Parts: sequence; C-alpha cells; structure tokens
Amino acid sequence: MQVKNRLFPYPVINHNLILSNFGACDFQLLYEGEETDKVYILKNARFFTESKLINQLYDEGKIIVTCIVECSYTVYRKKFNLTREGKDIELPKVDFTERVDISMFATATEDFTLASDEFDEDYIGIDFEIEKYDIIGANDGFNIRFKHEESEENLAASIFSIIISHDFEDGAYTVECNTGKKIVVTMSEKDYLNYKVIYTVPTFKEVFFNMLLVPALIEGLTLCRIFLKEDSSRDLEDVGNQYLWFRSIISSYKRLKGIDLTIDEFKTVSLSYFAQELLGKPLGSSLAKLVELTKGTTGGEDSE
Repeated sequence: MQVKNRLFPYPVINHNLILSNFGACDFQLLYEGEETDKVYILKNARFFTESKLINQLYDEGKIIVTCIVECSYTVYRKKFNLTREGKDIELPKVDFTERVDISMFATATEDFTLASDEFDEDYIGIDFEIEKYDIIGANDGFNIRFKHEESEENLAASIFSIIISHDFEDGAYTVECNTGKKIVVTMSEKDYLNYKVIYTVPTFKEVFFNMLLVPALIEGLTLCRIFLKEDSSRDLEDVGNQYLWFRSIISSYKRLKGIDLTIDEFKTVSLSYFAQELLGKPLGSSLAKLVELTKGTTGGEDSE
C-alpha cells in the first residue's frame, strides 16, 4: 500500500519531506535487515519522528503505527503494529513470490481535532477534524524480491506431473498412473495456465492440493491396493516396480512417521486420510489461509 503523492484534506507527515506537511519533520521506518534461508527479518523495526505532535498522539493512544507487508502476486497482506522501541518482524520466504512491498502508516484510533504550529504555514491556525482510521502519517517504504526453487523433498513435485492437452474442455482433467515415474494429470491449456499461477501462490497452493492432487493421489493409491490384492504373493516392492511413483510414497511415509510402511497398514488404512497426510493435510492450511485472506479484505480491523 502506497500513498505516493495523494492529497489529503488535512496535514499528513510523510517520509518524503516534499510530500510532508509537518515542516522539517519526517516519518521514518527504521530496521536492521537480516536474512536466512527461510526468513527475511526486519530486526528492531520501529518508527521514528521528531514531530512532538505525532509522538504525543501516539503516547495518548490516538494513533497507531503499523508496518504493512504485502505481495500482490501471492495476495499476501499483513499488518504489524510498531513502537518507537522496536520489534523483530520475521517474514517467511515461502509466503512470497517476486516483489514484496513494505510500508508504514500512522492511523487514527478515534475521532479527534488536529491543530499544531508544526504544520506548514498554509495549515497553521486551522482545526482539522480527524476521523477514526484516517491516515496521519505515511511512509511508502521499500520492496524486496523473493524467488524460490521447489524442494527435492517435496512429495508433490516427486510424484505428480501436470501437462496440457489441447483436446480437453476447460474444467476437466484426467489422471494417468501408469505412465513413467509420475502420476500424470492432464488438463486444458486455460486450466493449466491458471494452475501455474495458483501453484506459485502459497496462500492458495493448499486449495489446489485439495481440489486436484488429493483426489489424484487417492486414485493412484486405489490402483496400488487393487494390484496388491490381485495376487497375495505381491508385496510393496512389487507395487513400486509396477507404479514407480509409489517408491516416493514409501520414502515420504518413512520421513513422516519415522518407520517403514507395512503391507498390512497399506491394505487397511483409509486411502483418503492417507493421501491427505502424505500431502501435509492441506485442508486445514487452506481453510486457515482463506479465512486470514477474508479478514484482510474486511477493512477497519487492527491486527498484529
């Protein structure tokens, strides 16, 4: 979120002195940047201003200062309340793709009258009626760019291949479990292009898993179970020789449980639950992220 050169009907303090109406006072977002393989850290993130009025309003609880982190590509948006003393903000890289915008705003928590001799000359001597949620301070901040590679440990990447068929109607797909080393999911070009966007967005990836990959894996596991039951002499190694992708299922199960998958368990386990467990139980994650996204669109709520 950026205000850039937007005009307000009352004085606003800005990090850009050209746009600020508070004389020589600006509105700074300070932090020390740190980075690990998994997170970008805004260490000791805090706001700073020499404006006595802004500091007084903050001390009186009439304004709050928030750091807003958003990524339009992943539809991510979250607010973090800031103080003058500072706090660490950790940003997991898996939540972002490409450009991430980080900005800061001071907003009113209640209605009040604003007047000060700190204002630019044109605003001095005027009482301004401020309403709750009005922006009092703005800092358009900066941006970071993130790019990620798929992990070799990712089961979905290990066993699924998504391909295009120009003969398919939009909205339909097929699952082929006997082709090569992967379960092949075929869909129309339009659906494939939409899939490519959704799959790179962590906010919606679990939704895609529930809609497509879980049912596809259930279909594949069902074929594996049928193959086992057709001949009592067969074991899980035989299943892996028939369906090469099943070897990744065995490896993933051991990483998940710490023990080997047995033939008796595979014959009796609920395949629906088994598929969801192997794919990280995406239902709960997808519902939680969609609820969080819904909260982010309601407006007027303060979150931390």
